Amino acid sequence: MPALARLVVTLLVAATVVVPGAPSSERLWSARHWASAAGDDSEKPDYAPIVERKLDFYDFTYKSAEERSLNLREYAEGKSVIIVEYFAGWCANSNRNGHVIERLWAKYRERGLGVVGVAEYSDADELRIHVNRIGIEYPVVVETKKRADRKNSFHFKYRRAAGDKRKWGTPFYVIIDARDIEPMAGKAPLARRVFTVSGELIEAEAERFIEPRLPPGAAR
Repeated sequence: MPALARLVVTLLVAATVVVPGAPSSERLWSARHWASAAGDDSEKPDYAPIVERKLDFYDFTYKSAEERSLNLREYAEGKSVIIVEYFAGWCANSNRNGHVIERLWAKYRERGLGVVGVAEYSDADELRIHVNRIGIEYPVVVETKKRADRKNSFHFKYRRAAGDKRKWGTPFYVIIDARDIEPMAGKAPLARRVFTVSGELIEAEAERFIEPRLPPGAAR
């Protein structure tokens, strides 16, 4: 992206996201609209709000790059809020927003925040570079490894159910309030109410969402 266009994108995004008065959804749409007009969809910030949804979200057991299994229901035990982060190792938006997720987890994990990264459409090298670049310490598992698997992934299913029309749809977040996790019952979903983010999570908004849902205590 030319330097001038990049500057325009930065100024417009900052203005539309932080200027008080307009509804947040309108500010976010404006940021996306003008950033797209500048000509580079891969590098522009792609902020999105946290939205409550009625969506059947199912338990999963995936493996890490080291072949260690993680079951979401088991991981959620004893936690108050769980963020499921769908990302692609080659995605600029995922790489940028991954630092936000790592900071949130480091700040709130001792008070009951859980984070699981779910890698999509990324080979072993792309995943390794992503994890090392950010310094991720929360668990990361793999759903898909090839771009050809896009439409067969649960990631694709969930984000389309949430109205996300992006081609690759990363990052995409499903946030679960542990009080919404239902008892295990056959093929029933893990939760029927979740919160989704179809784009980059806004750190300040995330903190406002997470803080009151955690037990009292000193954040790190």
